[in-house]
Amino acid sequence: MIKRLAKLTSILGVCLALVACGEKAEDNGKIKIRMLTRMAGTSNAVKIYKDIISQFEEKHPDVVVIDESQGDESSFNNKLKTDLASGTLPNIFRIQGVANLSEYVDANLLADMKPLLTEDKEWGDGFNKGALNYYTIPGKEGVYAIPMEQGLMGVYYNEELFKKAGIEKFPETWDELLVAVDKLNAINIIPIALGAKSTYVVGHLHNQIFYRWLGVDAAKKLGSRELKWTDPEVVQTLEFIKVLNDKGAFSPSAPGISNDIATTQFKTGEAAMVFTGPWNISTFTDPEKTPVYTNIKFAKFPYFKEKPEFKDQDMQVISPYMMSGTLKGKEKEYTIELLKMLTSKDAGIRYVNEAEFLLPRTDFEADKNKVGELFLTNNILAQTSSGIGVDVFDFDKIPSMQDRTRNSIVSILMGTSSSEAGEEIQEEITRKD
Repeated sequence: MIKRLAKLTSILGVCLALVACGEKAEDNGKIKIRMLTRMAGTSNAVKIYKDIISQFEEKHPDVVVIDESQGDESSFNNKLKTDLASGTLPNIFRIQGVANLSEYVDANLLADMKPLLTEDKEWGDGFNKGALNYYTIPGKEGVYAIPMEQGLMGVYYNEELFKKAGIEKFPETWDELLVAVDKLNAINIIPIALGAKSTYVVGHLHNQIFYRWLGVDAAKKLGSRELKWTDPEVVQTLEFIKVLNDKGAFSPSAPGISNDIATTQFKTGEAAMVFTGPWNISTFTDPEKTPVYTNIKFAKFPYFKEKPEFKDQDMQVISPYMMSGTLKGKEKEYTIELLKMLTSKDAGIRYVNEAEFLLPRTDFEADKNKVGELFLTNNILAQTSSGIGVDVFDFDKIPSMQDRTRNSIVSILMGTSSSEAGEEIQEEITRKD
């Protein structure tokens, strides 16, 4: 309790400094809008982002946008920490994950976006509701970020290998997936490529199973301690990993190989499926890197017929724009206008068709003549998500939960029981809370 009080006091000090900083926002005759995002580099998406900022500055000669965005994750994190410590938080920024958002909200560091979304229905109603829900906080009214990127995690599969195994269509349910695993093993094909030495890939697979079984809100309840990792329904999500392993869904070498090696197994036709994100699409469509590229299709992870209500609760890559809660007057008005330009329907159309970058809006469709089939399928299915989560540990305030959860899940592949893994994770919470 003392540590949390000290932390909150520190945040409140930053907040007061931010107010003082805001009073100087119009120095040198121009209103300054500072931005700290991950939109940096030379990609087509970044070019569109910078072009929108240039259009905004041309429209408002009395404004200068100071873009301090960092493409490198470490550089970005260091910059954000420095800004928080010095009380110079940008107008628009991002905090990845949602575990500590309630404290930032209490300190007025984050603006509530819900009034903006409600007032401007043409803009607000176009967002994917699952993406917006990710940035809600239990016990508080409001939406505390605008989602600016999403990408559905799912199963890339080799259609030709499926046909050889006698599988006519991709399995829709968990039971059908287990049948498919048996059929693929029967023709000596690795059913699911998995490199558990890269622990995050096993964590990602469990995340999706968790959301299909219990829903995204259950992950939030783990973070708020309304649920425990030792509760039977949570242990069951770990048991499903064991079920897949015992079925022979993964290569026997899975615990000791990297994700790169496992992904290569899929790209060369040794494995029939891989669970991964949209960042691999460009590789999967490259004939030099993926000899079987013509056979690759994409589908959502199967759902549990016992839990149809969670059929579209998905793991997605999702990133936000957040706005400082201390802004006032013209500075605030301009910041809101720029935020809307960056996340508008028109921006979304440009992003998807010119950069294959998906803005979480449902009010436009990608041009089939400008994007590839895999990306188009991912795009269409991503819009069906009724609930969106990233990693389950993103809702937990304990930083070590990332490694603890992933390592405990990997241990299931090496003989640890699901209940033992759940106890190990819960013990971490008991020690650190």
